[in-house]
Amino acid sequence: MILLNLKNDLINSGLKTNDNVLIHSSLKQIGNYDAYDVLDTLIDYFKDGLLLFPTHTWGYIKEDGDTFNVKTSKPNVGILPTLFLEYKDVIRSLHPTHSMAGIGEQAYKYLEGEEKVDTPCSTKGVYKRLYDIDAKILLIGVNQVKNTYIHSVEESFAVANRLEPNKTNFNIIDYDGNMLKTSIYKHYCSLHPHVSECYQKLDPIFLELGVEKKTKFGNAIMTICSARGIYQTLEEIFKHKKQILVEDDKIPRNYYLKD
Repeated sequence: MILLNLKNDLINSGLKTNDNVLIHSSLKQIGNYDAYDVLDTLIDYFKDGLLLFPTHTWGYIKEDGDTFNVKTSKPNVGILPTLFLEYKDVIRSLHPTHSMAGIGEQAYKYLEGEEKVDTPCSTKGVYKRLYDIDAKILLIGVNQVKNTYIHSVEESFAVANRLEPNKTNFNIIDYDGNMLKTSIYKHYCSLHPHVSECYQKLDPIFLELGVEKKTKFGNAIMTICSARGIYQTLEEIFKHKKQILVEDDKIPRNYYLKD
């Protein structure tokens, strides 16, 4: 069932029905809504674009020889991504630890090839493509700590000390039941156990630069981020210091504001 109040929140946010969006979310923060109704509303609203959810399994598919089944491996990143996979026409990528699911005319083409990449957020994969399609990243009831795209941007600029030195071997069972083999460099940083926890310091910078804006979706704060804006902002910051996100508490304004 489409919820008119949530649909109105999307309209008032300025989002368009043909936008390409990746959603990180907390259903609890949105409010006392049925999860399927929330998904129905989002799928209907973005019917002219591309709607994406992360369907990561890194929480339990992580050891050498573990198997990812595209049909049955449950996401460990929330209820909305899990239930999203039940919808007709939703397609899921074949990445063993950082899969993504989508619906829309371009979903299959967008998500293909993830069984061939060798990092969690490859510069040749779906996270890098958010820049290519000028996507918006919606953080609904969550903050920049959940913004997986930033991992991909760090990889794009060859930020060191973000991946394990050796690959982990995984199995992938595709939609036809075929068993595929792949090897991935998993995330690892000797400077910080969870690099994404350092990403929230970027939030006021993105807001100041107009890279993001805050609105609401139900009871949740919804942060609408520009993938290209994030990339371009970090490009400027990394010119000064590539390890700044994990080594410094604050980022100097002259690192991201041009004269």
